[in-house]
Amino acid sequence: MATTTDRTPTTGADTDDDSMDAAGWWQLAGLTVLGAAIPLVLLTQGAPRAPWVMVVALSVALAVVMPVARLRDWWRRGGRRAVLATRRWVRAGQVPADVPAAVWRPRVQQVAGDAVRGSVVVWVAAGLAVLWAVLAVTEEPSDWWFALVWATVAVARFVQSRGERTAAVRLLATPTGGASTR
Repeated sequence: MATTTDRTPTTGADTDDDSMDAAGWWQLAGLTVLGAAIPLVLLTQGAPRAPWVMVVALSVALAVVMPVARLRDWWRRGGRRAVLATRRWVRAGQVPADVPAAVWRPRVQQVAGDAVRGSVVVWVAAGLAVLWAVLAVTEEPSDWWFALVWATVAVARFVQSRGERTAAVRLLATPTGGASTR
């Protein structure tokens, strides 16, 4: 997989390019670190004592599974550049004229579906944040960390998907993807 720093607008010619930019590599590195750290944090924040071998095994497993899951998601959608191009089309409200409907429509439909699933994640994360906050107030003060983590997940996902579904549906309602037909 090639690395590129090209930030030029994506057209139909390169929407299937599977190269990855530096931000993609950093995202994968961050997921690796996060996956490795989650079991360690849980162990230090009052989770039941677990054998160190189990904590290390879980850390290694999550450090591998989390970035691989992200890569799989990108591959399923045509590569990271295709995902970024599709998000750019949705934000701009139009698709370049040289991108065929057979390419952009399924991708924009996927964005709309992702936005709906994202709203479910927001509500679940908000509910878990409230649950952990109640537990922190009634039982264990150290549970505030978990409440903070779930609240952060809820807010981050809300900000990410805010307006995304509406913009995707609006773009799908246009026969030409918002491109001018001159």
